[in-house]
Amino acid sequence: MALAAFALSFCVLVANGRAIGSGDTHAMERTAGALVERGTVILPEDPAADPFTRAIPSGRVSIYPVLPALLAAPLFMACRVFFDLGPAGLQVAGKLAAAFLAALTTSLLARSFARRAPPGLALGAALLFGLGTSVYSTAQALWQHPAVLLFLVIAIDALEGLEGSPSRSKALLAALSLSLAAACRPAAIPLCGALFIHLLVGARARSLGLVAIASLPAGAVAMYNAAFFGAPWRFGPAGVSGRFFEALPWSLPGLLVSPARGLLIFTPIALVAAWGLFGQRRRPLARALMAAAGVHLAFMGCWNEWHGGESFGPRLLTDALPALFFFLPEGLGALPRAGAVLGLFSFAVQLLGGWTYDYRWERLHQRGQEFEAALWAWADSPIAFAVREGVVTQGVPEIEGRRVRLRLHRFVPFGPQGSLIEGTPGGLRISGAPLVRDVRLERGARIAGGWISLTHPGDAVAFRAGSSGLRSVRLTGSLDGILRIDTPSGSTSIASSGEFDVTTPVQLAPGEELSLRAQTGDLRLGRVEARTTTINP
Repeated sequence: MALAAFALSFCVLVANGRAIGSGDTHAMERTAGALVERGTVILPEDPAADPFTRAIPSGRVSIYPVLPALLAAPLFMACRVFFDLGPAGLQVAGKLAAAFLAALTTSLLARSFARRAPPGLALGAALLFGLGTSVYSTAQALWQHPAVLLFLVIAIDALEGLEGSPSRSKALLAALSLSLAAACRPAAIPLCGALFIHLLVGARARSLGLVAIASLPAGAVAMYNAAFFGAPWRFGPAGVSGRFFEALPWSLPGLLVSPARGLLIFTPIALVAAWGLFGQRRRPLARALMAAAGVHLAFMGCWNEWHGGESFGPRLLTDALPALFFFLPEGLGALPRAGAVLGLFSFAVQLLGGWTYDYRWERLHQRGQEFEAALWAWADSPIAFAVREGVVTQGVPEIEGRRVRLRLHRFVPFGPQGSLIEGTPGGLRISGAPLVRDVRLERGARIAGGWISLTHPGDAVAFRAGSSGLRSVRLTGSLDGILRIDTPSGSTSIASSGEFDVTTPVQLAPGEELSLRAQTGDLRLGRVEARTTTINP
């Protein structure tokens, strides 16, 4: 049962072939790489002053706890046998390590479920946990969450084993695992503290030993903090003043039902899990799990950045999922039809994120574009946005010698074909003969005032040539700067000072891609016309 859960979840977690991380995960991956290659957590000095690292006299160090990187280091070491841990290699190794930890957590939960549910139900419940929740999205790169989840599942399973048959070894395992979970992520400390209090109440005779063993990881974290951040009680992020309470009270319902980050929107199977947990409320463990999940929800609601930044779904509630989902088999048994429907929807939402999420929603909304309103915009939620744009991304890592290259293939399976791409007040319009397909806007490209607006070098209009290939494109718009056209055969730069209407030759074979972007300046494109003929001399 555990092996099947591990194999199935790991394969699904890595099937999209790409890492979906952030600055947080980049710092963690660099730390794991430094541990493997140089035997240190100290990173080289960074001219860009990465905000997720802090300067120390001998270099820089990640602002996040080191334990998740230590857990990932053996996987990074194995990856180093096959390829160098350069920037792309670190991303691949981080994705594989996170997926491994998440799959291992899912397998342990399947084993626990199998003690009190039929095999099929136990396996299905475990897979819903691993693939139908934000466990999936946080296993797409080396976040801290997979390590927290692993230790929490071990701890809760040990706590269940203590019911009715007190065991010194299980009590010590629970205490140690809870302390290790807290050591992986400071935000998990309140949740772990609530479960630790339950443990102490139930094992008062062994409280001294439990506190002693829990102090080992806590003491190691304190020494690490003192060495790199100046005091045992100081963690990496520079200060917390002004970072709490300002988002209340809207953050609490936002964590649950916001169309952009709500747990019940992205993971409605959580309703069935909560029903199963509530149904076991006579058990002390169930009451402790409800209290721990509630404490975590309240703590995350106090955090001004309750939305979790650049991520798909309710990332900051991920650490509470083992507590909330521990009695999911009982919930599925009580509500089989609702469980099947909500489970399939939850699974589909996570797969949607795995194959479509590329930070574009945040580029359009989070950075100064009325982000607070966007968090409650149902018509433009990340789920609705992904379905409407319809852009599917499949990653294909390639190894050349010992160097990893990450190739991303983007498709719009249900998008229109045409030869004329226009920005209109109603949005992007594609018409004409079917000469191009997979037409899409990338990064922060947007429709503004009837124009296609590209204000960052990463913003682009991209498409793929149809079965006839392309020989030229006509571009109409406005730019004070340099327009760049990228194709597989190379790049073409066109200087512009104001309005332009130019036709330029291209050589695109069927299926090859072309992208348009502003190398410098703010580009406004009115129309892009694809042609199968060369321009006139």
